[in-house]
Amino acid sequence: MSDPAQTFLTRWYAYVENHDPALLQTIVADGATISSPAFYKPKTSKDYVIAILTTVVAGFEDFTYTKEWIDGNEIILEFESRIGDTKLKGIDRITVDADGRMSHIEVLIRPLNGLIALAEHVKASLGQAAA
Repeated sequence: MSDPAQTFLTRWYAYVENHDPALLQTIVADGATISSPAFYKPKTSKDYVIAILTTVVAGFEDFTYTKEWIDGNEIILEFESRIGDTKLKGIDRITVDADGRMSHIEVLIRPLNGLIALAEHVKASLGQAAA
């Protein structure tokens, strides 16, 4: 495992456990991108990536990572969680830069009703924040 990947994972797991927004600011690179099955094209903006990750992590219940794979600065983390009564599984495919910051995250979620529940949660949460 590369040093940047190890640095990132240590800080990422701390963020997921504690939901510390200040920590998330330090581990997402400027110009970071996010890809999701909920939208057609990747979105580019550190602020947008942080807003989505904060909202998603806050909405997950019984969240746990079950497996991890690392290849240089590429990380795949398999997870299980639920939103309300809807259980879901997914992976986070993360690329880190030389400084151990997330430069890209691609999130894949199944089953479809899990993806829909998550997308509805994000839409409702971000809608409330904008109001």
